[in-house]
Amino acid sequence: MGNHQKKQISLLICLYISIILPLYANDFLFTSINTSHGLSDNQIRYILQLPDGRMVFTTNGNINLYDGIHFSYLHRTDKNVYPLKQYDGFYRIYQSGDSLLWVKDYHKLMGINLYKEEYIRDLESYFQNKNIPEPIENLFADCAGHIWILTDHKLQELQTGIHITLSPNDARQLQDLNTENDSLYLFYNTGEVDCYDMTSRKRLYSAAAYAETEQQYFARTSLVVKAPNSFYQLRNGYKGGLFCFNTCQRTWKKILEENYALNTLIITPDNQKAYITCVHGFWILDLTKEKLQYIPILETKNGQRLSTEISTIFQDRQGGLWIGTLNRGLLYYHPSMHKLTQINRNNFPVAPEKDIAVESFAEDNKGMIYLKEHTHIYRLSTEKDGTRTLISEHNSSIPAEVKKKFNRGTETAFFKGKTYTALCTDTRGWTWAGTADGLELFIPDEQTPRIFYRENGLSNNFVQGIIEDDHNDIWVTTSNGISRIHINQKNKEPYFTNFNQQDGALEGEYLTKAVFKASDGTLYFGGIDGFNIFNPDNESITPELPYSPVFTCLRLYGKKIKLPQASPYTKEIELGYNQNFLTFEFSALNYINSERTYYRYQLEGIDKNWMNVFTSKPGNTTAGNGMLQASYTNLPPGEYTFKVMASDTPLQWNEKITVIKLTIHAPWWKTTTAYTIYLLILLFITVGSIRLYICWTRKKIERRHKEEILLLRIRNLIEQCNNYEAEQKARLEKNGTATSTCFENDKQPDHPKTTNTESAFLARAIEQVEKNMHVIGYSVEQLSRDLCMERTGLYRKLVNLLDQSPSLFIRNIRLQRAAQLLTENELSIAEIAERTGFSSSSYLSKCFQEMYGCRPSEYARKTKKST
Repeated sequence: MGNHQKKQISLLICLYISIILPLYANDFLFTSINTSHGLSDNQIRYILQLPDGRMVFTTNGNINLYDGIHFSYLHRTDKNVYPLKQYDGFYRIYQSGDSLLWVKDYHKLMGINLYKEEYIRDLESYFQNKNIPEPIENLFADCAGHIWILTDHKLQELQTGIHITLSPNDARQLQDLNTENDSLYLFYNTGEVDCYDMTSRKRLYSAAAYAETEQQYFARTSLVVKAPNSFYQLRNGYKGGLFCFNTCQRTWKKILEENYALNTLIITPDNQKAYITCVHGFWILDLTKEKLQYIPILETKNGQRLSTEISTIFQDRQGGLWIGTLNRGLLYYHPSMHKLTQINRNNFPVAPEKDIAVESFAEDNKGMIYLKEHTHIYRLSTEKDGTRTLISEHNSSIPAEVKKKFNRGTETAFFKGKTYTALCTDTRGWTWAGTADGLELFIPDEQTPRIFYRENGLSNNFVQGIIEDDHNDIWVTTSNGISRIHINQKNKEPYFTNFNQQDGALEGEYLTKAVFKASDGTLYFGGIDGFNIFNPDNESITPELPYSPVFTCLRLYGKKIKLPQASPYTKEIELGYNQNFLTFEFSALNYINSERTYYRYQLEGIDKNWMNVFTSKPGNTTAGNGMLQASYTNLPPGEYTFKVMASDTPLQWNEKITVIKLTIHAPWWKTTTAYTIYLLILLFITVGSIRLYICWTRKKIERRHKEEILLLRIRNLIEQCNNYEAEQKARLEKNGTATSTCFENDKQPDHPKTTNTESAFLARAIEQVEKNMHVIGYSVEQLSRDLCMERTGLYRKLVNLLDQSPSLFIRNIRLQRAAQLLTENELSIAEIAERTGFSSSSYLSKCFQEMYGCRPSEYARKTKKST
């Protein structure tokens, strides 16, 4: 064969490959998660899931907690490490309850308190508090999460205290253990398992997985996983092997043996499959059929094909498969991911630099699908095994009905005098019209159209194509993603579900009118760099989120605050009165597609109804990446209950509610204690005021009584003076001489003489006051001058005689005169005040009430009634 013929054959082979390109269905299409997404480093060592649904990824340098949106890290120091004398195996993590993690590495042990999200600082003191003073040689966890401690030939369960004494002469190394019913199974480096009865604590039997001659091949490490009535054990040494021990038959069975290490073993929750990771790829074991399948190459959604060592593997409670690689980070797969089958530019037989734009689709009479890409037309052939093939068709081989359908797709969308990018009238008679800025809906019974934008749930405002599926749902292609609109049968309200790159949607925009529904109901969406295929019958609208939303953070005035417990374990929050600008952050743990997450939340006491939000909807209370951010400002003091639910569809909710009790304390001056103090103070003031009033009233009565006595005394003195003067005058008239008078006066006792002198003084004082009664400014100084006395002498004299100051003496005489004038009832209060020397009628009333206990008008009225 000549060179020319060889070149022709090579050209024909290349042409055949370029024209017919098979598109193989892949069971696993992984999403990559690495340091660019927040992972601390790409060397994954272990994976597990916490009871609340969060994932734990241990890397070579750190422990990562993942809530589907954010990574948080637990940092350790050398002080957190406890030496394990016996353990020389691979990296392991045990979970004890919902609060503790035990990390076991080569001769190292670390404990993590999840409530605090920090390492236990002093494990030696921790174990001593658990009554384990001896040095710990190894630590294990059984399938129930119970922790077993191995000390010097003694095995003890940490919680219940059950202990089993091992033979000191046994040279075997204990590598793993597990429990079933009341039996404890100990797995040794020799491949043997010893079964103990935990009640009697006696060994029942021993069974070996392989002959003694094979022990050297599998003696280094062991990993045991529980299955119904059996244990699967992964062993490594010079070789890697998978063994199964039947607890009923007490027999071992070798399932897999390879000349390389088998890293991790897991069994799915339904006990149907087992996954075994290795140097390149992983094995899948069908436990019911005992069939093995090897997956050496891992494909990612962006087209990468990876052949790498898988260090660990895990299946979460949502059915997602997590794969940890040695240096490529994490790979995640879920059967419901990539719901849209994507045929991208790599599947088209064109040069890499050539643009791909799928403009329209058509179907021939035999059900064969054709697609138009610029000037090329391809036929899509689907085999029974799911393999799809793109075949380039020449114009002459294209059926006539297909050409007509292609030409029909170029018609202008015109409705109600307006041109639209896309039009669709559904089976309800509703007309959906797409524009470059939103989606319009015309309902016959409504005069004005409804308009939907991105904030209403649309994936993008630029609508490219609209089509109705066989379930009466509306599908809208946009410049960024696809929206499915489901109409609620009860309230006729539309609900949006968006499909993005996580679901297999094209990264580029979709093209105008490039939508098509085949006769079998399959939908086709064309766009830049490829097209999508989707069968609505395979789409479920039931919620797929099995977890309650996890409380991830509380922000105060926009800043994250540290709570007494880690946020996911916090159920009650207490804040001060000035800590009332809050933001609650939650994650729905939507590992499949975080951007398609719906939330409902309510703060009882503030929100009357549930608040519904969608994470990809801008301008609401969410961050747009699957995280709920609910903010409240200026909350008054009180007790509140914050409730939140999550779903991946707005139509149904899984009723898993996360509840947080919130208490905002009142300021100290508004607390119950403060109000009690206020009440006591008020009571004290009231009682004090009453006592003061009683005391003041008593003193007033006493003063009035004293004044009345003094007035009576003054009257008596005046009367005595008058009587005395009359007697003197009569005596003088009788005797006719002054000498006799003087003699008789000398004969009088000293006391009457003093009394007469005092009476004369008081009479003169009263006379001066009455004489100047009308003088308003008549003061003590003027009275003392009129009596030819010093002011101090006048004060001492009146106080000594009447126990009364001169000012009070003057005022009382004025008030007596006022009372006399009131009884006559001929003058007004103002006139009486003027005649008695008071500056005003109000001052007279005030002084009168202090002396007589009533107003002048009341005194006059009472006096008139008494007469």
